[in-house]
Amino acid sequence: MKILIINSSDIGGGAEKIAVDLHSAYLESGLDSKLVVGKKKSSLSSVYEIPTTGWFQFWNEVDSHLLKSQIKGAYRLHKLVKEIKAPHCEYARKMGIENYHYPESRRLIRNLMNDVDIIHMHNLHNEYFDMRMLPSLSKKKPILITMHDEYLFTGHCAGTLGCERWRTGCGDCPHLETYPSVKRDNTRFNWNRKQKIFAKSQLSLVAPSAWLAERARQSLLSHLPVKVIPNGIDLSVFKPGSQKAARAALGLDLDAFIILYTAVGGRVNQFKDYEMLDRLVLRLQAQNFERPVILLAVGGPKEFKRKVNDLTMIEKSYVTNAEEMSSYYQACNLYIHTAKADNAPLVILEAMACGKPVLATNAGGIPELVREGVTGFTVPVSDDEQMALKVLEMVQNPDRLRLMGLNAAEIAKNEYGLDRMVQNYLDLYHELTDERNEQNAA
Repeated sequence: MKILIINSSDIGGGAEKIAVDLHSAYLESGLDSKLVVGKKKSSLSSVYEIPTTGWFQFWNEVDSHLLKSQIKGAYRLHKLVKEIKAPHCEYARKMGIENYHYPESRRLIRNLMNDVDIIHMHNLHNEYFDMRMLPSLSKKKPILITMHDEYLFTGHCAGTLGCERWRTGCGDCPHLETYPSVKRDNTRFNWNRKQKIFAKSQLSLVAPSAWLAERARQSLLSHLPVKVIPNGIDLSVFKPGSQKAARAALGLDLDAFIILYTAVGGRVNQFKDYEMLDRLVLRLQAQNFERPVILLAVGGPKEFKRKVNDLTMIEKSYVTNAEEMSSYYQACNLYIHTAKADNAPLVILEAMACGKPVLATNAGGIPELVREGVTGFTVPVSDDEQMALKVLEMVQNPDRLRLMGLNAAEIAKNEYGLDRMVQNYLDLYHELTDERNEQNAA
């Protein structure tokens, strides 16, 4: 089995983690796997970055000199050069049209695809991939796309945030600023173009949650087969451990009730609800707890420690080491997750695998992971009052908290392991390649 994986980058969020984990697992098992990305951030030799054109490289060099220059009018020239080096991109941004003009992506992928059995795509947004390739590519090789968000069936956004216009063709968009943002409302044009591309494409879809799979079935992708394969995590890293030992190693209070959350994106992620978190903090500060309570954030923009009444707030900078992150999960009593939109967040699975109950908003596919009263609780999106009440309930019921943590670890072990995810994808690869071989033979 020779596999070509395509994603926007090899280091970043959940999509990047899943793509790299699959790629690494295939290589370790002796399979021929190549990973093509729009932006390479790792040093893996099996990862190929889609190059920029010679035209872009030349003008980018000119632009870098202008930005360093003290010459009068340099910034004005920089804005002009910016349009010269990537005219298609700049025009698309101004017009609100999704830019698919990436000739180097066409060239590299076509060079590599002759020696692969299947192409597995992940995030196709983030300005690197020519979506117009899909009809022709899918006629030559089986193609599988894992949807990590809602981008494929919308007029521009990765998360619809309650908007239902994706069902009827978008247009009159209420969330132009939502990532990937556009300056002008051409969302109906973008939606129609995607519909035409996918109508001509013979490919399969995977969703990490039943919620996203059902959305796809109700969208412009409704004619394509979609299968649910839950995300998987490395259970040799994320596993239950001594809370006391983890706290001692991290310098945390051994007797406190610690509530952990991950500040992914440092408050620039539009789909995480930091405003709700701020309101939750105010509610918790007003409570009289019988024991010390710590609200611990990992992945914030800066480090600080502050105490208000019985609540201590600690923020730690971004953690890149998985073993260290596992220690933070092991050290806490409860993991919380506030989101406006989400699919199947890996951080929730990691916390569960470490034996921690989860309290989260019920956005997207989260209720499939956080099983009500079994592994934790969910509350309505933006409902800080209900979340505060649940925090108090869980602080006051240590026995139930411990039981939910045991349930979470067991469910994560049985259903969300990396090995299980890898095997599910390999089984699907064989199914798709066998189908294509039968079609070709007929």
